[in-house]
Amino acid sequence: MNLPELKHPGYTLADWQSWDGRWELINGVAYDMTPAPSIAHQTISVSLILAMGNALKEAKRGSGGGDCQLFHAPTDVFLESGVVEPDLLVVCDPAKVSERGIEGAPDLVVEILSPSTASKDMARKRWAYEAAGVPEYLMLDPIERFGVLLRLEGGRYEEAARMEWGASLSILGGKISITLE
Repeated sequence: MNLPELKHPGYTLADWQSWDGRWELINGVAYDMTPAPSIAHQTISVSLILAMGNALKEAKRGSGGGDCQLFHAPTDVFLESGVVEPDLLVVCDPAKVSERGIEGAPDLVVEILSPSTASKDMARKRWAYEAAGVPEYLMLDPIERFGVLLRLEGGRYEEAARMEWGASLSILGGKISITLE
């Protein structure tokens, strides 16, 4: 099964660079990044930043952390399909980090679903991340309080884990574990 191709005259990266405000550009379609995320969204984001940051720091002290860096929104990620702004992302290749953002597929992207963006995160962004070769994609639902981890297997995402809040989750190919809180 091939990924769907959007038939749209499409905006370009040059268009995107001229816009005011925060926008994502996926396959030529523009998505406004306002309004600001909810308090529940921000609470989960901060909790994950702390958990992932601490886990990466511990892994670096050991043997598995390497050069992995954690970033949070707003950080522009430049993929072949356009420019996206995941809620959180981890990049383990320092060559992908530039002044303008992340150049190419991160090792992990995290999207915290909200009613206004869930369909985009679960479809268009999933396809963009899959096509770009992002190895792991974690989607978190703060309303239902569960997460789904997708791993790239043979060029396609497969569900690797489905977990409720409070569960431990192994990410980055097993390099670190975090607890969803």
